[in-house]
Amino acid sequence: MEKLLLKKAAIQSIALMLAVLTFSFALQQYRGILISADSRSSGKGLTSSEGSLNALQGDLVTSDEEIMGKEAYESENPLDELPVMSQDHSSKDLKGNKDEIEDQLGEKYIKIRKPSENISLELEDLYINKSIKLILKGLSNSTIDDTWINRVNKESSYTGTPKFVVRRNMVLDEDGEMKEEIEKDYGNDFVYGITINTDHEGSKPNLRSEILLELDTVYCYTIHDTENHFYIELKKPEDVYDKILVIDAGHGGKDAGALSIGEEYYEKNINLAIMLHLKEMLDKENIKVYYTRLGDDKVFLRPRVELANSVNCDFFISIHNNANVISSPSGTEVLYYDREVKGVNQRKLASIFLDELDQAIPLPSRWIIEMKKDDVFVLNHATVPAILIEVGYLTNPYDMKFLSKTENQKLVAQGIFNGIMRAYDQFKLEKE
Repeated sequence: MEKLLLKKAAIQSIALMLAVLTFSFALQQYRGILISADSRSSGKGLTSSEGSLNALQGDLVTSDEEIMGKEAYESENPLDELPVMSQDHSSKDLKGNKDEIEDQLGEKYIKIRKPSENISLELEDLYINKSIKLILKGLSNSTIDDTWINRVNKESSYTGTPKFVVRRNMVLDEDGEMKEEIEKDYGNDFVYGITINTDHEGSKPNLRSEILLELDTVYCYTIHDTENHFYIELKKPEDVYDKILVIDAGHGGKDAGALSIGEEYYEKNINLAIMLHLKEMLDKENIKVYYTRLGDDKVFLRPRVELANSVNCDFFISIHNNANVISSPSGTEVLYYDREVKGVNQRKLASIFLDELDQAIPLPSRWIIEMKKDDVFVLNHATVPAILIEVGYLTNPYDMKFLSKTENQKLVAQGIFNGIMRAYDQFKLEKE
């Protein structure tokens, strides 16, 4: 009996020792997890891959807060030149519990979380600035922030403040001198900036939030409304439209352009009036048209030509009028660079418009003028077929009297419209 009791006690002792060892091992592992998590949150205990990327970025950025925003990267890939953004809950939800609509979307889209089904979304396309304004109505509170906005580009997903890496390059300027050029590289994220303004004066649930998204280029948009999210699908204009134009009314805002002799008429206003008449004609055609301005707005030269390049338009047509107080010439001129772009000979393109204007209006048809070097910025920097029309001379009494009348401005618009339709008929445009 005593032997049996001793044997039972021995077995219990061994079992107790095993339990103690198991508990000790589990406790050690748990402490290890806590230590690892603490070192990660404090920025210590970086892996070799994280350290390599930090060293790589060392000569590219000066301040994490200045260059990448307040949030540092949570995970980084040293094999890629650009960091891979961390995934948050919304991006995980995107992979795990997809709404049915996501399987039908293209490669690029924006996903916005909805706090309730009563929220409405409006989109304003600010294409001249490569931006869109999203207006959310019916909010019951003002807690919306950039974490509500998820951007998907193929296999990449981004949420929160857009992050970028600065690259500094030394390039030759127009004077042949070396200067530093700073470039921000956002990787695969097509959103470059997010600004959110909420109207706190409205009564709940009628709060209104405006979200301004700065994009990498100009897109066409389709909004899809589901129970839990808004989806905004992004596509290139050339993938949506068969024909694309960019019409530019020269000058605007504080830039008056040429003036009449008595400074009674400003070129900017006549250019705009002609373009608005042209718009009425083009609105009836199956052509997607982008306008650099539709009012008395100041638009710099670079955004004008960048719009044309971004949408890869068929023709970029800039409408102007001239001035010369010395000799007071009269008549129409068309400026061009002697290049072939997308299968379009720009000299022939200029000739078409000069001929059509000559038939539409009584002003003298002067000539087409070949530009040299960087004489006309918007033409020289265009990667699409481009011309600039000088309809008449505001400093010539005959031209000015003709251009000041609405019915004659419509005739000018008709001549430009005829040139557009003839150009489409004559040229076989090369699609990329």
